[in-house]
Amino acid sequence: MGHTVLDSLALGYQPIWNPGRQLAAARLQVLSVVPEAVNAHHLLDALGDDWPAAAPTLILSVRHAQLRRQILACEPAENLWLEWPADDFEDPDTLAMLAAAARRGHRLLRRIDIHRLYPGWVSPLNSRSLVQVDAESSLALLQAQDQGRSPSVLMPGHLYTGLGNLQLAMQCLDQAGAWGLMGWPDEDVLRARQCRPQACDVAVIDQILQAVRDETSLEHLERLVRQDPVLVYRLLQFVNSAAFNSRREIDSIRHALMMLGFTALAQWLQDQRPSGESDVNLHPVRYAMVMHARLAQHLLAPGSEDDLRAEVYLSALFSQLDRLMHQPLPDLLGRLPLAGRVLDAALRQTGLYHPLLDLAAAQGDPSRLVDLPQLCQEHEFSLEDVNRALIRMLATSRDHTGKRSQRLL
Repeated sequence: MGHTVLDSLALGYQPIWNPGRQLAAARLQVLSVVPEAVNAHHLLDALGDDWPAAAPTLILSVRHAQLRRQILACEPAENLWLEWPADDFEDPDTLAMLAAAARRGHRLLRRIDIHRLYPGWVSPLNSRSLVQVDAESSLALLQAQDQGRSPSVLMPGHLYTGLGNLQLAMQCLDQAGAWGLMGWPDEDVLRARQCRPQACDVAVIDQILQAVRDETSLEHLERLVRQDPVLVYRLLQFVNSAAFNSRREIDSIRHALMMLGFTALAQWLQDQRPSGESDVNLHPVRYAMVMHARLAQHLLAPGSEDDLRAEVYLSALFSQLDRLMHQPLPDLLGRLPLAGRVLDAALRQTGLYHPLLDLAAAQGDPSRLVDLPQLCQEHEFSLEDVNRALIRMLATSRDHTGKRSQRLL
């Protein structure tokens, strides 16, 4: 079998959230494992000549300067940005090259540390900037906020990363008009809810209720349910409770929906709605878990049975459930009749599904990207297959609940 460009790269991702707390973009980190074997044209072909219009904006963060320059020599791709170090915008020769690329249609994202900015700063070439905020700068921004001052380095239309505080994230997106935020302050959001049991997402409940009224297919209904980890857990709890009085243990979402039927499902959802969660700041936390679960599922061999795919999805989704529910994971999963393979992967990091969860976690963690080639060897996966799984997940990360989807993605 011939080698492809994806054999020579390690790809990882970071979600970027817009002011509506929805997925706006994904930063695709590109690490060349064998730099001399990587061709920019082949890389862009592997990403797809036409990145889906419904997909999030794809931001290429390429570590090797030579590959970045090769990409600029290619035809610009729709819905794709190229991240570039700020220092190069200050070099006259490189700036001229970047300006020529921008005129041809390339979208550039300047990566710069916040301490290098000044009040009223403007990005060169009308490009957007990805502003990296360190702990010291975060503290200064918080102090300015407490004093009622609007920090002049928070500018509309740009991206920010490193904000580990919800107050700053809200100021950045809601007041300063940032285009997006990379790295959601999950722990800060969840810490404020430690004393409250997590409820189902009202927005997801409403989507499902509308789908029931539209008499949608069972497959589409399942895709909608899987958007909320808490809803999945509560649903499986309910259908296995004494109140439901089922004679069989139900361990999958589809089986639960089949046993309930549309009428009983709608009634149960209506009962959940008054106590449901409507805080949009929780959406990035939940959806990041969904992206992780979908990536683990995509790592399965194409053509795998739907039952197997559903188990992998549950394994990955439930492996982080304790963060949302604020209860020990063994206690939470012990209340459901889950398959042993699911429990092995989610609780014990062992078994058939563990490699899928481990690889998906590594691709979502920038600090682990350098270890991805070795991890692939340990779990007997090829880099190409792992990278293709990530590309498929990102390409469908905003339309996977669409009615026309043919498989459970």
